[in-house]
Amino acid sequence: MEDSGLSKEELERALKFEGYGNKSAPFWFIGMEEGGGSIEQLRKRVRQYDSVEYLHGSPAKIGLETKYLHVPTWRVMSKLTMAMQGTPGWEDTSSAREYQATNLGHADGDTFLTEMMPLPSPSTGVWPYGSIWHSRDEYYEEVRPGRIKWLRSEVSECQPRYVICYGKGNWPHYEEIFRGVQFSGTLNEKIKTGRNEHSTILLLPFFSYYFVSVALIAQKANLFGAVRN
Repeated sequence: MEDSGLSKEELERALKFEGYGNKSAPFWFIGMEEGGGSIEQLRKRVRQYDSVEYLHGSPAKIGLETKYLHVPTWRVMSKLTMAMQGTPGWEDTSSAREYQATNLGHADGDTFLTEMMPLPSPSTGVWPYGSIWHSRDEYYEEVRPGRIKWLRSEVSECQPRYVICYGKGNWPHYEEIFRGVQFSGTLNEKIKTGRNEHSTILLLPFFSYYFVSVALIAQKANLFGAVRN
């Protein structure tokens, strides 16, 4: 493999990136991996980012702007959080856009955004880090077990009220985080739910408008939060 341009210490720092927002928040979101990413961006991230960042402040450190960027994943997160908090008008695009810009992943906000795998990638069909691991499968095999262990420890310590894991293909890996929790299908098997002493855990489809519609968000909020009309 070619030289990645990262020292051993810098790569370790990249793999220990935790996420965006407030780890003491009541709502945790766990996805598979961030979108975007390249070996060039990774070099900038490890030299500029702290282990926990603010969703809209950190990209400016590497020359990106995200505050009002249209990212369906973030928009669904915003609507879901507002709905479960009983925020009036949560289903309106303008409200979700404003929440995304001013609250989502904020240092003192209600959410913390983290990932099963720590390195960003444009898609599962693209592998930007061939200079570090030959393949995505090799990366998974080496990194995922430790990341699951870390997530298990952090959730136990921070005790969020809700842990919302999204991306159906990763449900088995998410379940590994919560040892001893029994999950059951809910809403005609569209989601799975489980509970431990401190948290309600929801396993949801990928956060696209097709898979997680306003109607499905309302159903989830009625079961686990409160929707006000």
